[in-house]
Amino acid sequence: MKRIWINCVFLSAIACASGLHAQTNISVDGVTVKGNKVYGMQGDVSEVLTDNLKLPFDVEVMTNGSFTVAHGKERKLEEGQLLRGDGWLLNPEGSMQPVFDHVAMQNGQVIVVRDGEATILAEPMRFPNNLSIAPDGSCIYPDGSPSRLADGQAFRLDGSTIPAKDAVTLKNGRVVVQKDGTLIPLSSGQIMGMNDGTRVHGDGQIQKHDGTTTQLREGQTILIEGPIIKR
Repeated sequence: MKRIWINCVFLSAIACASGLHAQTNISVDGVTVKGNKVYGMQGDVSEVLTDNLKLPFDVEVMTNGSFTVAHGKERKLEEGQLLRGDGWLLNPEGSMQPVFDHVAMQNGQVIVVRDGEATILAEPMRFPNNLSIAPDGSCIYPDGSPSRLADGQAFRLDGSTIPAKDAVTLKNGRVVVQKDGTLIPLSSGQIMGMNDGTRVHGDGQIQKHDGTTTQLREGQTILIEGPIIKR
């Protein structure tokens, strides 16, 4: 199999020792399933995964398409999903979420996700860094300042902030935007403003705040900086 050298953004340069079953010395942007095969993706190049692969955030992907996070419950990577090297799972319809354990505000509800399974927060939760979140979305930050969570805002279980990500996908000729945790399909003449000033057109054109434009290709997803939470 052709070796792709390490990209330090995603993987540490650790050579595989003889006899180990998990590769840590190839660079990938993500892993996906097509048909009955699992592929490592690097830009537009894909290669069949022939050995288990370790990714950041303690993610391990097996050659049968299953993966674990922090040695937790085994999960199945579904056809068309992309498990990214930054710990986020991109779904074919354009939605995305972290695969590691977290707490998030989603459609006005606080959810707790452990091992990929989400439950609604039923009682106040206090984090190791003294962040406190109540079921109604009110919160007290470690410095003692009160606030209310915004849709799309998320935290790891140690209380650290997860940088928000929005996404724009062109699927079957239609643009779908994930903004603040919500999927929004755009009509052909519609324009949506994003949190960072980017404007997304229903025909697949993306105009950044600096005036540069990009045209989405069929099946392509582009990530955009998510909401900046002020408190």
